[in-house]
Amino acid sequence: MSTRNLTIFLATLLLLFISVQPASAQDINIIEIYSDVDSADFTIHANENYENIVVRSNLIFDGKVISSKQFDIKDISPNADITKVAFWDIKPDEGYYRTEIVMSMDGSTIQTRYSNFSYGRAAIPKIYIKDIVPDSMGISIILSPKIGALGAEPVLADVEYMLVDGDTVVYQTKDNRINVVQATPLSKDWNIRLDNDHEYSTRVKVRIASPTDVVIARSETFTTKDDAKITELYKDETGASATLLGQSQVPFTGNIVFTVTENGNVIEEISEKSPVLMSGDDETIEVAWNDKLETGLYELTLTVVGNDGDTLDRWDTVIEVEEDIFVDETPESTTTEESPGLTIFSTFSLLIIAYLANHRRR
Repeated sequence: MSTRNLTIFLATLLLLFISVQPASAQDINIIEIYSDVDSADFTIHANENYENIVVRSNLIFDGKVISSKQFDIKDISPNADITKVAFWDIKPDEGYYRTEIVMSMDGSTIQTRYSNFSYGRAAIPKIYIKDIVPDSMGISIILSPKIGALGAEPVLADVEYMLVDGDTVVYQTKDNRINVVQATPLSKDWNIRLDNDHEYSTRVKVRIASPTDVVIARSETFTTKDDAKITELYKDETGASATLLGQSQVPFTGNIVFTVTENGNVIEEISEKSPVLMSGDDETIEVAWNDKLETGLYELTLTVVGNDGDTLDRWDTVIEVEEDIFVDETPESTTTEESPGLTIFSTFSLLIIAYLANHRRR
């Protein structure tokens, strides 16, 4: 084969090889990695739509892989990000670690990225996450500065809050440039609908940019629960009304039960279905007793029953029905007897009328 033909053949093979590549570093990228001895997270950004992406995360210590997690991503939309979290579950030794993230499609490696960190030898950060409490409404944390010989040193920090379902971040939000001079409480709500009785993880990352870029993270798990409480109540002898406030991102679809008792005996019991409530939603529910309560003292109990039949809130009170002193009474009918004086007067009047009529005819 001549040199010219060989050149054409090799160029053709090269073009063919390029054309069958599933993706390129310009189309899909691992854009961010964070790792410590507890967990790691990484974000993938795609410019185009891709399917069947496989990502393997490896935690390496002393040249050996000591923990590994695989993520199968069914698809990723154009101009979208997907963040995954790997929990290592290891007993760490002091030393240097490396996190390796390998992304592939159709058996071909697209990209490999690394992140290095140390455990037990690094300088103590100027800030730490003192406490973290997640629930079905959101998350609350307390950031505290490190206390040195001269007291607490003010720190500016960026705080990122993640809600993780399984290994995927389903919601995230951020606070920028938080000035931490002392113990600083922060809170964020989950602004997405959550499933009932489902286990989620929450992940908080704090970044301090000065003097060097330092990131700390902490994760906690929690189980979601629907929730609602009674905030207002009105009651009298004819009925009652109660205002319910939603306190969870799990939709509340339960009931409120009104129970009236007298000396331990149930007089009325009415169960009303609540409108669907989520965090911050409130609705007023009204009921009327089947019979108006008579004079006396009654006990009223309101019970909020959750989606699973459990009691979420209870309110006990009384209804005092007083005797009505302005009662309409129908007067008794009586027969009026004519008095003698009235009879004489009537007779005398008739005689005068008869006399005048007769005089007129004459």
